Amino acid sequence: MINTKSEIAITSSSPRVDFSLQDAGVLVGIIGSLFVLSGVAISIITKINKIVFIVDGIQETLKLHASNAEKIKDLDKRFDIHLQDYVNYKDGNLLSHNGLEEKIDHKWQRSETEFNTIKVSIKELQGFLIRTNDFKMRE
Repeated sequence: MINTKSEIAITSSSPRVDFSLQDAGVLVGIIGSLFVLSGVAISIITKINKIVFIVDGIQETLKLHASNAEKIKDLDKRFDIHLQDYVNYKDGNLLSHNGLEEKIDHKWQRSETEFNTIKVSIKELQGFLIRTNDFKMRE
């Protein structure tokens, strides 16, 4: 028997990739660098988010202080009104007090002159009664 071998020429059209240890080191270096860069990016993004959160808190606090400032300004106006009212009330009372003092001084001077007049009249009456009757003075 005749052994015949048939061979078919096969040409490989698919490209072949040769992967060496040097290529593996470069690939591991690239992957490691990507992990480090992603870690740095995540930490930067986290810090930016914290800063944004702090700025938002500061904005809310400023809004609260602005509303409190308006309330204080309103209270200050009210206080000024009450202060002016007090000054006017005090001035009115002071004028009334001074007017009353003047009236009292005037009445006191008038009563002193009337008292002196009455004293003189009583002495004259006593003198008249002593001369005309048998009138005796008691102390």
